[in-house]
Amino acid sequence: MGHARVALLAALAGLATGCTGIELPALGAAALSAGIGNAVRAGTEYTVTGTAYRTFTLSLEDLSAVVRRTLEHMELPITEAAAHDERLTLTAEGIERTVRLTFTPISPAVTRLGITVKQGIIRRDRATASEIITQIEQSAVLLKSAGR
Repeated sequence: MGHARVALLAALAGLATGCTGIELPALGAAALSAGIGNAVRAGTEYTVTGTAYRTFTLSLEDLSAVVRRTLEHMELPITEAAAHDERLTLTAEGIERTVRLTFTPISPAVTRLGITVKQGIIRRDRATASEIITQIEQSAVLLKSAGR
């Protein structure tokens, strides 16, 4: 696996310096350090504790509506909702998983969403957090294309 990754990085570096006009920084340091499969997730930040963060150009109210519809579509019922200062926190339940979503307004039109998926007491499920973000992104695109 290590040799394949080195070969892939070397090929990318060759493309970056060739006639394609793509510079190495344009490929993104995150893609090179985390692997090419993660390039799709550009813009999503993961913490050591397993929380995924994504910032959306939607108001807290609009993003909350998108998230609620997405969770409903994914059959992850919301079991708790709480407001703390300007933040909103939702908790949803899946099979052997608890999903915690925290909305933090950055401006009236921009909101940061944090998602933690716990499986049991200790384990974090990054794959499920990533899929929830993907589904939310798709729903947000539909909302924006509808003119909202």
